[in-house]
Amino acid sequence: MRKKIIRSFMITFLISFLLGFSVLYAVLYMVFLENQRSEQFHELQIIEKMGDDDQEGVGKYLMENDSRLTIIRTDGTVIYDNAVSKIDENHLQREEVGQALDTGKGSAIRKSDTTKQNYLYTAVFDEEDAKVIRLAIPFQGISQSWMVLMPSFLVAFLIALSTVWFISKKMATSIVLPLQKISQTIWTTRIGKEKIHFEEYNYPELSEITVAIESMNEEIGENLNQLEKQKQIRQEFFSNASHELKTPLTSIMGYTELLRTHTITDPKQVDRCLEHVAREGKHMTQLVNDILMVSKLESEEYRAPFSHISVREVLDGLLERFKVQQEKMNLNIVVDCQDLYVYANKGHIEGVFENLISNAIKYNVYDGTVSISCYASGKDMILKVQDTGIGIPQEDQEKVFQRFYRVDKQRSKVISGTGLGLSIVKHIVHFYKGSIELESKEQKGTTITLSLPILVHTIPED
Repeated sequence: MRKKIIRSFMITFLISFLLGFSVLYAVLYMVFLENQRSEQFHELQIIEKMGDDDQEGVGKYLMENDSRLTIIRTDGTVIYDNAVSKIDENHLQREEVGQALDTGKGSAIRKSDTTKQNYLYTAVFDEEDAKVIRLAIPFQGISQSWMVLMPSFLVAFLIALSTVWFISKKMATSIVLPLQKISQTIWTTRIGKEKIHFEEYNYPELSEITVAIESMNEEIGENLNQLEKQKQIRQEFFSNASHELKTPLTSIMGYTELLRTHTITDPKQVDRCLEHVAREGKHMTQLVNDILMVSKLESEEYRAPFSHISVREVLDGLLERFKVQQEKMNLNIVVDCQDLYVYANKGHIEGVFENLISNAIKYNVYDGTVSISCYASGKDMILKVQDTGIGIPQEDQEKVFQRFYRVDKQRSKVISGTGLGLSIVKHIVHFYKGSIELESKEQKGTTITLSLPILVHTIPED
């Protein structure tokens, strides 16, 4: 990059120098030409005032200095020329002669047909004697002074070239050095794991680059932390899932082995073993279904079929399913549900109601109460499930929505469940872009309130 910057500077300098020199050459040429014309006109004015003999004497002198003096009549006939004794050619068509006859004086630059040299011609019209006096000197333009100017030009060129090269090298270093420092800082920093710091630079563009890199580094760090958390969550999930599956499998294998070896022969005990096997099998099926549900809800490509659903019908059906558990614990279930319709997936709505009511019953106390209210708020369906159960400790309230998390480990062994209920509820709420809140006090009970923007006020006939 440094070489490219220096090369660009040098090329720019050379082009600028050549253009400047061309302009200077043109200006000097015009100045030199104008000065030469002025001098020749001045000499012609002096010659014009002389007599014929004196003019011829001056012509001999000019001849020695390689200059031509020509006297021409108004009809174009050459009277006298100090370079040639006799000229028969008519000079009326010469440019400088025509100008002199028209305006009193004229000039032109061309090659002489007689001497084959390039001349600067100047002519004045002598009205008293009715003749044109013309003076011509060899003219090569400024090139005749080139040898004099060349040493100065070369010195100036070399000085300018050296200065530009030195300045371009310094500027290239000042530009490349910060980039090298930025690159070195990046290479010596563990991107995403360490905070990156850059020096302050005088170039706003570099500051924009460093700010962008710092921002990207922070974003990469956040993504890495998120990936690490997700990795940890996955590890915990598979560990918990394998544990949850291992427990009923161990039970099933134990009872199966007792039956296979005919260790138990009493028909009642055999039936009891088969009931345990069926219950554990059902538990495994529910666990697998819950895991699949969470996996589906976490997938960005998951699409669920929607339909119009009567909330009251779903709730009544679920309460009928929990009738045995309600009576077993002598619970009072209070329902306050408006006649609402929602547009959602029926399995999702049933899953939300089932998991919340199931937890409110399982973790309640004997003779306790479960209050269920469901009402409309704008476009949202508000569902509140409140129980008078054992409650959730403050330190566990943020964790209960994690997969397989159980608050009371000892009681969880007695109370059946997969530990995925509230996790499924949270995922369903997020799927519909809703919100969920939890309030709980130990030995007082728990209240879970969720809001889902799925309410419809008019049911289509089709």
